[in-house]
Amino acid sequence: MIEKSLFRICENLSEFLEASPQDLFSMLEFPPDSSKGDRALPCFRFAKAMKKSPQDLASACKSILVRQELPLGIDRIETAGGYCNIYLKSSFVAKEVLEPLFSSPETYGHLIRDKAPVAVIEFSSPNIAKPFSIGHLRSTNIGASLSRIFQARGWKVIKINHLGDWGTQFGKLIAAYRRWGSADQLGEDPIRALFKLYVKFHEEEDKDATLLQEARENFAKLEKKDEEARELWQWFRDLTLKELKTLYDKLSIGFDYYWGESFYMDQIPDLIKTLQEKNLAQESEGALIVDLKDEGNGVALLRKGDESSLYLTRDLAAAIYRHQQFSFDQMLYIVGGEQQLHFKQLFSILKKLGQDWSDRCEHINFGQISFGDERMSTRKGNVVFLSDVLSRAKEMAQNIVREKNPELENIEDVAEQVSLGAVLFADLSARRAKSVKFSWEDILSFDGETGPYLQYAFVRTRSLLERYGKKPEMIEDFSQFQAPEEVELLRTLSQFSYALERAEKEREPFVVGQYLIEVTKRFNRFYQAVRILDTEAQQLKGRILLVFAASKVLESGMKLLGIPRPEKM
Repeated sequence: MIEKSLFRICENLSEFLEASPQDLFSMLEFPPDSSKGDRALPCFRFAKAMKKSPQDLASACKSILVRQELPLGIDRIETAGGYCNIYLKSSFVAKEVLEPLFSSPETYGHLIRDKAPVAVIEFSSPNIAKPFSIGHLRSTNIGASLSRIFQARGWKVIKINHLGDWGTQFGKLIAAYRRWGSADQLGEDPIRALFKLYVKFHEEEDKDATLLQEARENFAKLEKKDEEARELWQWFRDLTLKELKTLYDKLSIGFDYYWGESFYMDQIPDLIKTLQEKNLAQESEGALIVDLKDEGNGVALLRKGDESSLYLTRDLAAAIYRHQQFSFDQMLYIVGGEQQLHFKQLFSILKKLGQDWSDRCEHINFGQISFGDERMSTRKGNVVFLSDVLSRAKEMAQNIVREKNPELENIEDVAEQVSLGAVLFADLSARRAKSVKFSWEDILSFDGETGPYLQYAFVRTRSLLERYGKKPEMIEDFSQFQAPEEVELLRTLSQFSYALERAEKEREPFVVGQYLIEVTKRFNRFYQAVRILDTEAQQLKGRILLVFAASKVLESGMKLLGIPRPEKM
């Protein structure tokens, strides 16, 4: 109903501003200061065409609106600068928040569509036989969060893990294993053992010129389905995938398909043939290329001189196959910003191939992640394993939780949840395009904008509901919420659906994280300012319902970001 009333305002201004109600509705903003209203219509855009100042236009809009009966739930219209500010009745907001939250808490703020559009989201995609480092966390965490947000916004989401299970590095790994490895070495911790072999290869290749040639020959054999090379490759893949799935389970992340690069290899010959028949690809010094210099995208390399395929070729085959399988409305690639040129080349070649759906493909880039000043390099071996980070975070969280609540029974389980929440939320604490620098002191703090800060507020809501001892009930009088802290909390809870809509449109889980921080701040102010459990019956009923509402929004938002929700801390 809030949206209907606001849309009615836009309809009433449409003729005067010579803009559609839909356009005006999309322009509505949330004022940063609630004293400036619940929504604001900026009038700057219309000033030049209408030859009036934004201030005069805002005043004219107010005059038009107050001459008519205000739509349901609208309290008053004011102006400030070039803004026309809309104030909602607090009782109306309370009713619009509490009734749906009480009846359908799991879907509050979600978008229900008649027909769900299809989104394919590719994320995580680590390399086989290499460590799952802290650097892989970004794609995994952003992709999983966006998948959940898109589902909440009514999309059918298909999650694909595009494993790096093909390429020259496997030729190197096979060479290293044959020279220095054994089955016994790979027994207890296979990924670390394979990683050590990979690092040793790069340490030795400068001393032994034959190593790199041997690696190239191994990969060429792999592409030609040499039995021994294939057996080793499959073994390395199986060992790694088993370890990866254990880690994904810990993070509560699942995929619909583990389709790695190798999955598309049989489709490469036909793809190459098509590119050549359409005169899109040409030979150059023995290699196969697509010249994209006229678009500013350089030269795309599809096949090396030794006939081996490249990452771009496999991505082309993957994109075409996915569209054939799913007829998606959107395909998102959650991959670091350093791959920007790669995706420009990919989308350009798809368009040249006549794949009109290529404009529905997006590269969702992100910045790097670091601990201190150390930059990670797999070849040099200076990699921070995610499993080590999670173990260290758990150990530190355990000490913090024990200090705060020494009587807590399941300290280890709670520490696991707190540490995961700390690491995952820290990764989403900045817009994805920015780089993230981890600091143990910051991410595990119970104060400030952290995962434990959210978790502690959630635990506080659960504690209040538990102490209340009864199931919350719906109220009839929504005008009982008079304290400023009650009104502000309700106002913030009413904005959940808008936060999800923004996060979907901007492809930014950060938006949901910042919204949850705001809910937590508002709840804490409410908790500190008003009496909740020791007040008269009718007020108690309303306030405990408000606690229930805050608890459910926090729970729902934390689920979307994969943040664990402990019952006690």
